Amino acid sequence: MKKTTRVERKKRRKRIFFRLILLSTLMSIAVIFAFNSDFFYIDYIFVEGNKSIVYDQIVNSSMIDKGENIFRIKIKDSEDEIKKMPYIKEAHVKRKIPNKIYITVEEREVAYQFKVLSSYILLDKDGYVLELTDEQVENVPIFNGFDISDIKVGESILTNTANEALTVFFNDDTVLNTISKMSIITYDELENDVNIDLINGIGVAFGSLDNVKYKMKLLDKILVDIEKKQIQCKMIIMNKGENPILVTDN
Repeated sequence: MKKTTRVERKKRRKRIFFRLILLSTLMSIAVIFAFNSDFFYIDYIFVEGNKSIVYDQIVNSSMIDKGENIFRIKIKDSEDEIKKMPYIKEAHVKRKIPNKIYITVEEREVAYQFKVLSSYILLDKDGYVLELTDEQVENVPIFNGFDISDIKVGESILTNTANEALTVFFNDDTVLNTISKMSIITYDELENDVNIDLINGIGVAFGSLDNVKYKMKLLDKILVDIEKKQIQCKMIIMNKGENPILVTDN
């Protein structure tokens, strides 16, 4: 193999240096072009996954405008702003070169509503406060008589220790499944007593807030058995001893 001379090595370094300068110049030109050319101006913003929140609300929260250069938007900032909306659980923003933006969201759904005086506090299944409203939401269980402290839209009620007694109703799909069969859950704080009206018209004397998860699972088994055996039941008594009592029409 022929050994390269110092002159040849110097020429090679010059060629490499020239290529690097050329590549750097081309990249700079490309970046300047990308950030200033109307070819990369956003002409449409797509929103997917929204059910409760309208298109305009999500787009406005994203801080992305049509006509803006697609490379100038900050994806992470846009996602964070969208997730500040109480009903939004997750948000993902993607560029589609040259001029499209895709926003995909996952919404929180109303699972419970707590009635306080004439207002309703809407929460998702994790206890996250979605909204305060004067109107009742149809087909969503209503909790009456529960004292909820320091309610803030966009935060979980479980962050406040004053609401610890309510933790048994959240973060458990089994409990949520049973509660979904209820229309009204009424709590008498002085007596520590809960009475429930089910969607199917059956009343439940549930009793205290002790062992709620166990009692919820037991109630669900009773309801499944009632439906399976077609029992004409009008009342389930769970506060008179360990064994529930079924009051039938017979």
